[in-house]
Amino acid sequence: MKIAVFTAHFPPQFSGGTEQVALAHALALSGRGHQVHIVSGSDEAHDGRDVVRARVQGLQVAFLPRTPSEPMDLAQSWPRVLDLAEREARGADLIIVYHQSTLGSGLVRRLRRSAPVFLWLHDHHATCPRSFRKAPLRSISCPSGEEVARVGHKTCADCLAPLQIGIDPGRTALALAWRQRAFQAEVDAAARVLVPSRTHLVRLSEFLDFGPGQVRLLEPGLCMDLPRVRRKPRLWRGDGPLRILHPGRRSLDKGSLDLAQAVGQMPAGRVQLVYAGGSEKGLDPVLERAVGENRVEWHGPYDPGQLAAIAATCHVAALPSRLPESYSLCVDEALALGLPVWASGAEAARERYGALGLHVLPAGDPGAWAAAFSELIRDPARVQAHMLDLPKNIPTCQRTSETLERWGQDIVRQFRDQPLSATHDHRRPA
Repeated sequence: MKIAVFTAHFPPQFSGGTEQVALAHALALSGRGHQVHIVSGSDEAHDGRDVVRARVQGLQVAFLPRTPSEPMDLAQSWPRVLDLAEREARGADLIIVYHQSTLGSGLVRRLRRSAPVFLWLHDHHATCPRSFRKAPLRSISCPSGEEVARVGHKTCADCLAPLQIGIDPGRTALALAWRQRAFQAEVDAAARVLVPSRTHLVRLSEFLDFGPGQVRLLEPGLCMDLPRVRRKPRLWRGDGPLRILHPGRRSLDKGSLDLAQAVGQMPAGRVQLVYAGGSEKGLDPVLERAVGENRVEWHGPYDPGQLAAIAATCHVAALPSRLPESYSLCVDEALALGLPVWASGAEAARERYGALGLHVLPAGDPGAWAAAFSELIRDPARVQAHMLDLPKNIPTCQRTSETLERWGQDIVRQFRDQPLSATHDHRRPA
């Protein structure tokens, strides 16, 4: 098949969780013999080129930067970008949209003219301009779908006020109502909607209506090509500090400071905090002060081999995210490398593993995290028991790509078999 993959960002310009998933799946599908073309939005300045072409790990990538007259706003109405996106999709048998925040409202409706579209909903962008539905102030509570339906988007407008300086909240509320209708239309236009977990589907279903049989649960799978590691854990008997790995980007939303504050509450010399990954600007000095007398070990962005080497020196992994995670890629990576995981926002991960190697703690509560790790220090045998009680099977992007291939071939076949007059509406083929 000729497959066009659309995403809001793509390496090397930016690489977060969704971008890692899109890249891993594209490489896996390409490896299975399909012709894959990546089309990415961009936050880079427009330099006079409407399409900036590149090759990333052997894949053809087209970046579509916006012009200064196409600012990021609630409407995200960028007809010029949609024209370019549709042109890039010509000839595709199947289109997979991983994210559209930099490509514009109406992307799915425009692309479905070319081929059936699979729409991944990896976060809450389709239901909220703050893609993780996290209010900036504790005084603002995210409204339920029922509340929005009953009284409108006033609370949402208050939440967005810091981003909408000088704009009347009433106008913002109207714009949010329009935005919700627009994203519902995007969902309606998709041949299939893919979500990474049932937990995430339940959250989305508060605000979006899905057609019968339209949604498919599909785990992104382990995207990092980690070295094969034999699970011979580095057993810890309390001889030396408990080494806690915090992988992935360091940020306030990911709970990095909460973890540092937890470590700062623990006895000096009994714990070491190991940070691995990039960091939010200016955060690292704050983290170092927060851990107090305990030691911090710093590692920057890593490749799979480097992460495996770092994990081999640690005893447990900590992922204290303050966000409602839709999947938790870092949980899979830590478990695959033989580390039991303590995590918050991990309901989606618990779907996959239950209690095997996964321990859920409250977000934003350094005291609870300090207490949990202090228990391990008092009883090192528990660390050894947790290291020996890990899930044997971790979902992989290769397995997911096989499912995408099968579902894609089925939907393409159905799309081609439809009478010409019916091809304008292929959202839910029989």
